[in-house]
Amino acid sequence: MSETTYEVVRVAVSATGALVAMSWVALMLWTLRDSQRRSTGRFTPLISTALVAAGFLFGWIIYMLLRPQSTVADRYRNRLNERRLALASTDGDLCPHCSTRLQPDYRVCPHCGLEVKRPCNICKRPVRPVWNVCPYCGNARDHVRPRPIEAAQTLRVPDARRVGEEV
Repeated sequence: MSETTYEVVRVAVSATGALVAMSWVALMLWTLRDSQRRSTGRFTPLISTALVAAGFLFGWIIYMLLRPQSTVADRYRNRLNERRLALASTDGDLCPHCSTRLQPDYRVCPHCGLEVKRPCNICKRPVRPVWNVCPYCGNARDHVRPRPIEAAQTLRVPDARRVGEEV
C-alpha cells in the first residue's frame, strides 16, 4: 500500500471517528435536554443520558421507546385547559376574596364568609353588590347597596349635641 493511500485512509478514518464522537456527544446532550423537559425527577435525565452514553444508538432507541410522549409543560397546559373547561361548564362565580366556586344562589361564601349578594329591600331576592339595579324588581342600587361602616355607626349612635339641644 502506498504512503499516499495510507494517508488518505488514515484521514478518512480520523474524520469518521470525529464525526461519530461529535454525533455521540450531541445525542447525549439532546437526550439530557429532552429528558429534562419530559420529567420532573432529579435522576431521570441523568439515567437517560447514561443509557445513551453507554449504548449510543441502541441506548437512544431504548430511550425513545421509554420516554413520556408529552413534556411537563404540555401536561401542565392540558391540566389548566381541563380545569378552565370544568370551571366554565359549572354555573356560579368565584368568590372575590378567596376564589372559591360559588353556586348561583349563594349569598355568603362558605369558605371565607364574605357576603357576595345582599337581599333586595323590595323583593328580597339576592342581588350582587356591583349591580346598579335589582334585575328582579327594578329597584335602584342605592336600596340594595350596603351602607359604609362609618355611616352605619353614626346612624346608630345619637349625637350628644342634638340630644342636649332638644332638652
